[in-house]
Amino acid sequence: MSTTPLPPILCALLDWRDEEIVVFGIRRDTLHVNLAARSTLPPPPMDDSAELRAHFVARGGEAVPLQVSERVLGEMIIVRRPTGRTWAEQEREAIREALQRTRGSRVDAARRLGISRTTLWRRMRVQR
Repeated sequence: MSTTPLPPILCALLDWRDEEIVVFGIRRDTLHVNLAARSTLPPPPMDDSAELRAHFVARGGEAVPLQVSERVLGEMIIVRRPTGRTWAEQEREAIREALQRTRGSRVDAARRLGISRTTLWRRMRVQR
């Protein structure tokens, strides 16, 4: 389902989001389907990006362009769910999960999240 890998920290953050999120590249190829979105897919899994897009738009998904300045990089479909958690709270959960999976190894957790050890250390320091 994924053709171009997204940075691991971005995938981890998207997977921890409560909303259903599907990320498409500039050529409409599927880059990432988060855990909440995967849980709503009917069997068998949809491999066609157009089918995926139609499925999530039909579920009330909002198309959000991904762009830097005027350059369009792709599109995200977001099916919003009521939640009280912020991005920062969900980032903290992703970091805690990575640390738990690596048995507390900050080096391995940073590698798993695709961020530097310094960035991980800073984010952990801010969380206290």
